[in-house]
Formats: sequence, structure tokens, C-alpha cells
Amino acid sequence: MNIPSRIGILGFLQRETHALNKKLFLLTAVSGVANAMNLAVINASVDTLKTGGPSWQHFLWFGLSIALFVYSLRYVLYESSRIAENAICSVRVRLADKIRRSDLLALETIGGTDIHARISRDTAAIAQSARPLFSAAQSAVMIVFTLGYIATVSPVAMLLCAGLIAGGAAVYLKDRKGYEEGLKKSSEKEDELFSSLTGLLAGFKELRINQAKSDDVFGDFTETAGQVRDVRTRVMMLFSNNIVLVEMFLVLLLGAIVFVLPILSGSFTGSATKIVAAILFFFGPLGNVVTMIPVISQVNVTIGNLQRLETTLDDTLAKSASYEDAPIIDMSAFKAIRFDGIGFTYLDPDGNATFRVGPIDCTVRHGEMLFLVGGNGSGKTTFLKLFTALYQPQQGAIRVDDEQIGPANIQSYRNLFSAIFSDFHLFDRLHGLRDAAPERVNALLKLMGISHKTAFVDGYFTNTRLSTGQRKRLALVVSYLEDKAVYVFDEVAADQDPHFRRYFYETMLPELKKAGKTVVVVTHDDRYHHIADRVLQMDYGTLRDTSNPADPNSTNT
Repeated sequence: MNIPSRIGILGFLQRETHALNKKLFLLTAVSGVANAMNLAVINASVDTLKTGGPSWQHFLWFGLSIALFVYSLRYVLYESSRIAENAICSVRVRLADKIRRSDLLALETIGGTDIHARISRDTAAIAQSARPLFSAAQSAVMIVFTLGYIATVSPVAMLLCAGLIAGGAAVYLKDRKGYEEGLKKSSEKEDELFSSLTGLLAGFKELRINQAKSDDVFGDFTETAGQVRDVRTRVMMLFSNNIVLVEMFLVLLLGAIVFVLPILSGSFTGSATKIVAAILFFFGPLGNVVTMIPVISQVNVTIGNLQRLETTLDDTLAKSASYEDAPIIDMSAFKAIRFDGIGFTYLDPDGNATFRVGPIDCTVRHGEMLFLVGGNGSGKTTFLKLFTALYQPQQGAIRVDDEQIGPANIQSYRNLFSAIFSDFHLFDRLHGLRDAAPERVNALLKLMGISHKTAFVDGYFTNTRLSTGQRKRLALVVSYLEDKAVYVFDEVAADQDPHFRRYFYETMLPELKKAGKTVVVVTHDDRYHHIADRVLQMDYGTLRDTSNPADPNSTNT
């Protein structure tokens, strides 16, 4: 069925679940009608008090309307909650799937803060608004049928009620654009606040030992929080004004019923009690509808944020969409990985080049152990991202033997690697290694000298809150278990004690080489360079083989 696109949350729920059916909308209407029936039956029963009291028929109708109201409202609230949670689960899973299939550069451009805000905060806001939305819809139906009941008592009173309610709606519609612009700006400022809070937590150690830096960061956070407050306060004041107007309209309506209608209609006096009771009866539901208006506006902004994120992810995936189901090819028996003039350039938001790596021509042979050296900012990390195909080269090509790496086989190429980057993340489970024997895992923990800090029990590491050096040793355990053809270690020996550092270079790396693994190690430990087959140096984005400058395959020009 067609869902009104003007109420974004309904369109969102239908797109995600296809569960907004006729029964749900019908029972929403039935709930409102049944509630209005309660008023009609009560007023009819009050009329009979003059002639001996309510009849059993009135009591039966009252019981029927109450039962119908309870059943329909409970169904609507239960079903709307279920639909909302299913929709949120659907969009979270879909976005997570698109995120994991996206390129690293695209995710770095979007920013982790934006992704976290959309998938956690925004989706939660949508879920929380779904049930009140249907409750407000039920209230709206009840108001309409209550107005119909008033019309049977006094058409003039009904026209007056409808006119004042329409006046309140017109006031809202007049300022609607201002509301939505204010809510959009508020959402943007809240994203900035979320980013500032993330920085406060991530940089806590640096802030705690530097008072000036701490004061500056806190000042920025305070300023952003104040901006969020000011923007949201202005928007909520607009909504508050409307609520005050609606309340004023209702009071004026009661006044008009009592003071004006008796003058206009001589037969009105006997119906005054019924009409006043009816107006008081829909005071609460009307307030429910009015307070739902800003919620709907906020949710529409939130849904727009989600759609923009998904559109951005779709754009990054479009280039490889036709290769989604490409089979994984085993490339572990490769003879050489060759870079043919690959290059990569970082751009600022205005499209200006800020740093360039390459062009690079080099060959990494199967079973080689290479050390990569260079100062901070020389391009080592970018080289590793290109080497592992986390970044795709903007020029040149990567070849495995004679096969060029492209969208059809890039995942097969990535599957060659087990990498520990400088900003690696530790999972508390062995994802992708569900069949790993606990005995072997715990033996490796003991070999790495961290079995007193953590253990592998029931598929989990009991503790991942370790020191930096210990975290790297745990990452080595996971990397060993992955048993890949190519190992990439970015400064893994840093933050280690001399004993383990020597063990890493003189025992672990030679054992990997002996097992036929290709190993690339980023290091600043000059004393261990003799262990490597070759030492490659990055300098201002260029790569040079310092161990054999005469090799034409190991330098770039």
C-alpha cells in the first residue's frame, strides 16, 4: 500500500519492513473511534439519569467500546514497537554490511563520528518515536469522531471547534520551514558536540597531563554545547509558542461554548454539558497530537541524515557492484607481488594535493623478509595501505605474478595478508577462527608472555585491557593463528621490553620466513636490519632499496 511520503517515518518503516498493512491502520482508526464511543455512551447514560438511570443496553455498549478500545490500542502499540525495532535492526545491519565492504579511504572521509552518530543515536531516535506516532494517530482519529459526535449535538459548536483547531494547525504550518531548518542545524551542531566528546575521551591521557590543552579542549566542548543549547532552545520556543496557542484556543473554545453559543442558538442550553464534556475529553489527545509534531519533524531530519550516509556508502560501492559475487581465488602460491608505477595523492576538502606517495616500482618476492624504514610522515603507512589494497592506487597497477589486481580479484588479494597496523583494533573473540583449539591459543599466549594477563576461555579472551606492548603481543597471537601468506607488522616491536624485542626479531620473524611466509616489517631498530633480506626506505613519498641500490626493480624514479 502507498505510505504518505510527507511523514518520513512512515515511509522509512515501510521501506525497511513492508509491514505497515491495512490491519494496522484500520485498528489505529478503530481505537480512536472506540474511544470516542466511550464518550457518546457515557453522555447517553447520563441523560437517562433523569428517567431512572442507564439501561443494560448502555452498559453493554460501554463494555463493548472499552474492550474494542483496549484490544485495538494494545495491538497498535505492540505492532508499531515491533515494526520500529525490525526497521532499526534492518537499517543497522544493512549499513554495517555496506561499511565493511567500503574502501578505507571512503570511511576515513566520512569520519567515524558521523557513522557512530547515525547508527546509534539517530536510529535510536527513530525507534523511540514510532510508538508515540501511532498513539498520536489514534488520538487524531478520536478527535475527528468526537467532533462528529459534537456535530450531532450542535452543528454550530462543531464548526467552532473545527475552526479553532484548524487555526492552530495553520499557525504550525506557517512556521514549519523555520522548524525544520532549525532542527537540521541542531543536528549538525550535535554531530560537532559528539565529535568533541569523542576527542575528549580519546585524548584523555594527553589532556590530563597538560592543563592548557585540557582547558582549550573543554572550552571548545563548552562552546559547542552552548551552540546546541541555543539552537535547540530557539526551535523548542517556537514549538512551545504553538502549544500555548493550542491551549489558549481550547480555553477560548470553552469560553465560546459557554458565553457565545447560548446567544446564537436558543436550543443550545440543554446540550451545553455534553459539548463541554466532549471538549474536555479531547484535551489530552489533542495535546498528544500537538507534542508529536516536533518529534515528527526531528525524526524526518534524522531519517535524512541516515539516507545521506547510505547514499555516500552506495556511491563508494558502485564501482565494484558488478563484482560483489566474484569468487575468492587462492593466491597464496604467488611468486612475486609487483608495483608498477603506483601512486596515491591525498587531497584537502577543496581538491588540492596535500601529500603524494609514488610513483613506486618495486617487487616483493614470495618468502622474502623486508624491513621498511623512514621518518614520521615519510609515507610508510600509506605504502602499507597500498600494499594491502586498503587504498587503491590512483595510478599504476599492482600485479600478482602476471595478474593485475582490480575489482574482480581485489578481495582475493587482500586475503593474502595478516596485518598489525599501528592503530590496530583487538577483538575479544577470534572472528574468522571459530575452530581454533583453545589449547593452541593458550599455548601461544604463554609463548608471548601474557598468559598471566589473559586467557582464551569459551571463545573469548578474558582480558583485552592490556598495556600497549601486551596488546601488540596479543595481536601477534591472533595474526599467527590466521596463518596467511603475507604478514605485515607496523612497529610491533615498539613498546616491548628488550628481551621480547630480541625474541621478535631473532626468533619469530625467522620462523615465519622458514615457514615460507612473506614478511614486511616497519621498524626503527637499526641493530636488527641484518635479519632482513632487504631494507626499503620511504622518504617524502618515494621508496628506495638501501640494501641494493643497483637493483632496477627496487627503486622508483
